[in-house]
Amino acid sequence: MSADTLNTIFERSVRLYGEKPALKFRQKQGISVLTYRELGHRVQVLGAGFLSLGVRQGERVGLIAENRPEWLLTDLALLGCGVVDVPRGGEASLSELQYILAHSEAVGAVVEDRHQLEKIEAIRSDLPRLRFLVVMDPVENPRSPLPVYTLAEVMEQGRERLVAGRNRFLERSHQVRAGDLATIIYTSGTTGTPRGVMLSHANIVHNVRTLPPLLQITSADRFLSILPPWHAFERTVEYILLSTGASLFYSKPVKQILLPDLQTEKPTFLAGVPRIWQGLYKGIMTNIAKERAPKRWLVTTALAVGHRHRQAERERKGLLPLFTPLPPLRHRWRRARATLTYGLTKPLYALFDRMVYSKIRQVTGGKLRAVISGGGALPRPVDDFFSAVGITILEGYGLTETAPVVSVRLFGQEIPYTVGTLLPETFVKILDEEGKPVRPGEQGIIWIRGPQVMLGYYKDKEATERAIDAEGWLNSGDLGRLTLQGALQITGRAKDTIVLLSGENVEPEPLEMRLSESPYIHQVMVVGQDQRMLGALIVPDFPALETYLQKQGVSPASVEEMLRSPPVQELYRKEIHRLISSRNGFRACERIGGFVLLPREFRVGQELTHTLKMKRNVITQQFAQEIAQIYHSP
Repeated sequence: MSADTLNTIFERSVRLYGEKPALKFRQKQGISVLTYRELGHRVQVLGAGFLSLGVRQGERVGLIAENRPEWLLTDLALLGCGVVDVPRGGEASLSELQYILAHSEAVGAVVEDRHQLEKIEAIRSDLPRLRFLVVMDPVENPRSPLPVYTLAEVMEQGRERLVAGRNRFLERSHQVRAGDLATIIYTSGTTGTPRGVMLSHANIVHNVRTLPPLLQITSADRFLSILPPWHAFERTVEYILLSTGASLFYSKPVKQILLPDLQTEKPTFLAGVPRIWQGLYKGIMTNIAKERAPKRWLVTTALAVGHRHRQAERERKGLLPLFTPLPPLRHRWRRARATLTYGLTKPLYALFDRMVYSKIRQVTGGKLRAVISGGGALPRPVDDFFSAVGITILEGYGLTETAPVVSVRLFGQEIPYTVGTLLPETFVKILDEEGKPVRPGEQGIIWIRGPQVMLGYYKDKEATERAIDAEGWLNSGDLGRLTLQGALQITGRAKDTIVLLSGENVEPEPLEMRLSESPYIHQVMVVGQDQRMLGALIVPDFPALETYLQKQGVSPASVEEMLRSPPVQELYRKEIHRLISSRNGFRACERIGGFVLLPREFRVGQELTHTLKMKRNVITQQFAQEIAQIYHSP
């Protein structure tokens, strides 16, 4: 049996790693463990239960829940039935759920709890194809004209089929082919029109097949799960570890939970988004700042020495990013300087490792081989910090549309400030806006081709044809460049989607449209790429603002003074909170955390096109100082 589908890969792992722990999670009575054999049996039982509900191969079923063992169990069971699951997190709004479930023509939905069940009930009249609902948690007296089952009840139906010898789950599982659709992941938020990314088994299996040997993942490894599994990144990580016989412990990205879990479970790998690593970095630096002067000096000096030592080590090995060839003499001089610096700092580095670095590493449990970072660009100070203290960061790059990994740093080849080298069978070309190749080392739009590139956008032929050309090249919409060593560096985004440090994707245009409804806002551009929160550059409607101030009895001496005045700042803060709120259908990650008022409007031919569309890259460069002010203000 060839391992060319997720079903056959999981079945093989159950056979090879039967009594090894697969999943570990908290229950009221303590930590529970599921071995591969037990997980495989539960998947069969639940899959048989889903078949008893009449699900047919190729039908779509929604999966609405947060990170928990039942999510993975349900996902594997649905895949085994040949069903296409349509995942989304519990924070999805009613309008988002309605669109996703209706557009995907879902025949059923598996939801986490009563709250999610009630959300589905509120939009049920807009979901004519829905035949059943399943709730992971126990619920009493669900009020629904549709059949509603708990997950336990579906599993009981599956057990009855197994006892009666009517289990067709394995037969159905083996009928699934590599090219069959596995999942539809909707990529945009509640306020835009989501697009359903169609990923086949073959798309995802490419990552599952190629990454374990590259990242040296084995059955001895232990992973901590802290990300939502409906993100392609976390989901693929979980498939990868299951394929290798590694174990997964369910934690949460909350300090009070995560830090104790790191100590007790001592993971060897930890996958997360930049915001998690930035939070850890800031927490450590904040604690350092609170120490007395001698200890503060010691740690600060240790980090400075660690950075110089690691940079010199990379220079010696040719692992600093280079975009243009160095003259031979300069190249030899830099290598010689790096060798000298490395030798001089080596004793100090060893001393500080015992005194400082090892204590910082102990926060992670002391057994961490690497953290895997994806879902956004890693800030340079964070990259440098982890390198200095001896924690390996394997930063990768990808998209939901590429299932998701395209490139990743490898052990011993960690070129900082890059997202590593390309996966096998994966190709990248860097083109300018006219579709012409840029010169080596220059920035352009990243185009990707490989087995992991999606089948297309569900029921959206036009969008698919815009994204993927006739030769199978996917326009990522990201800006980047290749180093001379073949590593990819991401420099920005050509498309409008903003990716926050948390990994959340946010479409700015709907936010801007809503903000423009304010009588006091003339123009606005939402920012926040690779930041912890969204911000906004706002051009006021000056006549309306002046009228407001006259009513308040305020007469500022200049435009600059007016924009800085407390009454004006408070006015715009209230307007933003009024318009961008959960009541208006916006998610928490779509809230505007800071803003700057600009003294002049965006101009045609400069910040605006002749059709009055904003040139986002131009505005970002033009107002870089103002954007920095948003994120550096207290």
